[in-house]
Amino acid sequence: MTADGNAGVAFGLVMAAGASTGLGAAVVFFPSLVKLASRRVLASSLGFSAGVMTYVSFMEIQTKAMLSFQDAGHDEDRAYIYATVCFF
Repeated sequence: MTADGNAGVAFGLVMAAGASTGLGAAVVFFPSLVKLASRRVLASSLGFSAGVMTYVSFMEIQTKAMLSFQDAGHDEDRAYIYATVCFF
């Protein structure tokens, strides 16, 4: 159990995410539902989800880069600048 008592909220969010994935996967078994989705909506949804996953990945890498610069002896502001410049 966690010290702050957020285990129930975390478990609920994980269950909701799993249920959403299962519901989305179950749609392919009903051809009438597949026909309702247009190519434009599907392409937009795929592009949006790919962008979100890429953003989350890069932000996690940037946080680790900032911590590495701070461990190397730079202050927090300089570490942020150096980590940001390294991405470009």
